[in-house]
Amino acid sequence: MYRVLDCITLQHNYALVALAALVCVVGASLSVRLTSRLSGTRGRRRVVQLGLSSMIAGATIWSTHFIAMLAYDPGFENGYEPLVTGLSLLIAVLGVLIANAILAFGQGGLIAPVSGAVFGLTVSAMHYTGMRAYLLPGTIEWAPEYLIMSIIAGAALAAAGYHFIVCSARSRRNWIIASALLVLAICVMHFTGMSAIEVRLSPLVTIPPKVISDLTMSMLIFGVMGFILLVGFASASIESNIEREARSQLTHAALHDPLTSMPNRMWLSQYLTALHQRLQNDKTERAAFLTIDLNLFKEVNDLHGHAVGDRVLQVVAERLSSQQGPNEHIARVGGDEFVAIKQDFRRVEQVLAFAERLHASIIEPIDLENISVRVGAAIGVATSLTEGRDPRDLLHKSDLAMYRAKSEPDVNICQFSEEMDRQSRDKLQLVHDLRQASAGGQFELAYQLQNDLSTLDPLGFEVLLRWNHPTRGRVSPAEFIPIAEETGLIREIGYWVLKAACAEAASWPHPYQIAVNVAPQQLVQPSFVEDVMDVLLETGLSPERLELEITESSIIDDQVHTLKVMHKLKNYGVRIAMDDFGTGYSSLATLQTFPFDKIKIDRSFVRGVHKNEQSAAIVRSTLLLGAALKIPVLAEGVEEEGELIFLQQEKCTSVQGFYFGRPMNQTEMRQIARQDRDVTPLKRA
Repeated sequence: MYRVLDCITLQHNYALVALAALVCVVGASLSVRLTSRLSGTRGRRRVVQLGLSSMIAGATIWSTHFIAMLAYDPGFENGYEPLVTGLSLLIAVLGVLIANAILAFGQGGLIAPVSGAVFGLTVSAMHYTGMRAYLLPGTIEWAPEYLIMSIIAGAALAAAGYHFIVCSARSRRNWIIASALLVLAICVMHFTGMSAIEVRLSPLVTIPPKVISDLTMSMLIFGVMGFILLVGFASASIESNIEREARSQLTHAALHDPLTSMPNRMWLSQYLTALHQRLQNDKTERAAFLTIDLNLFKEVNDLHGHAVGDRVLQVVAERLSSQQGPNEHIARVGGDEFVAIKQDFRRVEQVLAFAERLHASIIEPIDLENISVRVGAAIGVATSLTEGRDPRDLLHKSDLAMYRAKSEPDVNICQFSEEMDRQSRDKLQLVHDLRQASAGGQFELAYQLQNDLSTLDPLGFEVLLRWNHPTRGRVSPAEFIPIAEETGLIREIGYWVLKAACAEAASWPHPYQIAVNVAPQQLVQPSFVEDVMDVLLETGLSPERLELEITESSIIDDQVHTLKVMHKLKNYGVRIAMDDFGTGYSSLATLQTFPFDKIKIDRSFVRGVHKNEQSAAIVRSTLLLGAALKIPVLAEGVEEEGELIFLQQEKCTSVQGFYFGRPMNQTEMRQIARQDRDVTPLKRA
């Protein structure tokens, strides 16, 4: 150790040693930066990066060595042999190239230290080759222990440095450590190797005239290193700019919607986090949220196609953006849903005026190439003035207000109220209770009788779902069925209804029909047909006795899939009925396309049919259509004898309704389903 210190302090020029160290630090830092990027590049770019990083690191090793040699003062004449000097530079570049190639293309956990060890051995190889080029009037003898120590120290420090090179892309700290370790590897190896020298002067040894002098050597070193560093810095600068631009583009792409170029949901999430901090720190800060949902957009998509729908969204986005003022932001967060944020306001009226501007811009006609379309908008508003200071809670409340505006035809802009919050909590509680209802045995089936119109004999039953809530009592299907469909619970509930109905029907002595309603969410299940057949097999019910009732809305969304499902069910013998006929907008086309076994006229047309000419005309047309297509027709909602007589006169096939009694529980139903067929048919008392 003392020998190394003596070598540095007594035999070297401090200024040149400092210069060598500076060159080493700059070159090592630059080479670490370029080498660390090798794993993130591919193809030709990786090859270029590999060559450039190897040139810079090799030139750094070579320049550091020879600047330090210029600093070395042996006290007698010396020089450098040209060919071996050039060979030492080639060894430095090629050795680093091998080390970096191992790092770039190798695999395994030891790749980094192995590459670093090769780098350290390259430093040693270049050093001792360079020393062979060092000419003086005598011979050089080497102290073996210092020679070995220099090689081991260089390899070990470089191996550690390459470990941090691999990690340097993760933090600036690792980059600094990696650079420092490589600088130490080069410098420690050099000065330890120099301390191994012992010069034996001899008058018999002369320095050849054609050698490189110290002045020439210094010019050569600074020329080579200057050029290499210039190229390196230029490359690093270009790489940094490219990375910065790529990162900026990726960030923009991640935070903006590709169709409209508006900020997206991820941008909104980040903005909410920052806004939350501002609202908590500054009590004078105010924020308002406006949730915007387009009306009639689905109809535009269905009628004109998704390309037109996309263009409509782009136009709407442009109009909304044009309405933005200072401290106003708008993001697209869903298919046809937008969120606007307004800050720096004093009164709610300013927020409502902003909402009016946005609404007015949306509802203007949208003129495209060959068509002109209109869309509407429902806007919900919530502000920090009265609804709290949590941005995410405000966004939720504006969402609730938007749904209220959407549910009321005459309301376009709705401000949040506590009543909405209460209804939202009630709905969440209802969803929770609905999840427990099936497992808790709270569901039961009611049975609506279906009768032959010519004889009034029972033909079968339609099952209706009833929910007996433990605390709320009987919950109306009109209240919980939409929620079950919205949350997807209808799949589980529908399966329970199907299984319970089939099990009950299988126990009847007479083969009455059993009709079960099927929700749209059930039809789209890939396993729906298999589930139906499993239930029939398990309960032993004949497929011909099961009738599945499907509404037009179940069909319109995915006609191809629904048709495939219906054909499979019919092939197994299951009957299919169109429920609520006449309430959709494509009934005739649907009847032509789908293989129905029955048409059920909606109760809205049957009510008072004997007194309403319009209803009578619709019912007659439906009956004629059914007769022409040879599809039986059932009229729902028969409550008066006049309605029954009218349907008999018009040759309707079957009926159901309160005229024959209200929906029955299981006990009441079994009195009919299990009675002797010779008993007089049930009639209204």
